[in-house]
Amino acid sequence: MKIKFTLIDYLIIILVVCAIAFAFIHITTDSSSEVQKTVFDASTINKIPDTYFNYYRDGYIVGTTVDGFNASTGEKITLNGTIKWIGNNGGTDVKILVESDNTTYLVGLYKSIPEADIYIDKISLETNGSTYPNLVEIKASPENISTINDLNKNLSNSDFEISTIISLDSLDLVKIQEIANKINSHDKRMAIKTPSSGLGNSLILENANKQTLDDANSVLGNINGLTDELTIRIYNCSDSQLEQVKNSYNITNIRTF
Repeated sequence: MKIKFTLIDYLIIILVVCAIAFAFIHITTDSSSEVQKTVFDASTINKIPDTYFNYYRDGYIVGTTVDGFNASTGEKITLNGTIKWIGNNGGTDVKILVESDNTTYLVGLYKSIPEADIYIDKISLETNGSTYPNLVEIKASPENISTINDLNKNLSNSDFEISTIISLDSLDLVKIQEIANKINSHDKRMAIKTPSSGLGNSLILENANKQTLDDANSVLGNINGLTDELTIRIYNCSDSQLEQVKNSYNITNIRTF
């Protein structure tokens, strides 16, 4: 018995094929070379942080290809590089720092990150399974601090990131804007912010580097603060650097990759 297809049947088949093709375009995995690649556009950019931090958590080097527009000239551009930092507040305001040819670019959506160097049309996150060499992640007990730079104990000679929440006895929001302005004039790593709700007089540090701490320290000066648990990530950490850190913090866990 012959099966006859109606026009509606053909339309359903076409829609199913298109849906499968769309899925492969947006999430593509090359199992033969262990390359994982995920592509995002304006409608899915809020998903980038979750994808990135799944890679970041395990120490993977995350590459990217950005198709977009040069913010200064409006010309189309394709940027290939390595993602160094990502931050956002849970929406489309995703800020991404991309290092390419020893230059760092801030990329984001025009409507959300007008100060970006490159406005995103489409962006991929990709990894081949390579991890950063000699990467160490340390958990340390909370600290009482009188300046932001009290968080930097024998870390200045290393490539580090630090994450924590700092509770303060008072907080001047004008100074928070001053910090933001100073960061934007330097490396644009907006890794210090106030919480969107709750937590009162608090500062959130998300993978802040030495420049972030220095900028915040120069504006805030003396403070009365208490952190929660510290997470410190040190890239290309030597044995001597690790020993210095062990002697400077109350270490609760050390993870190597």
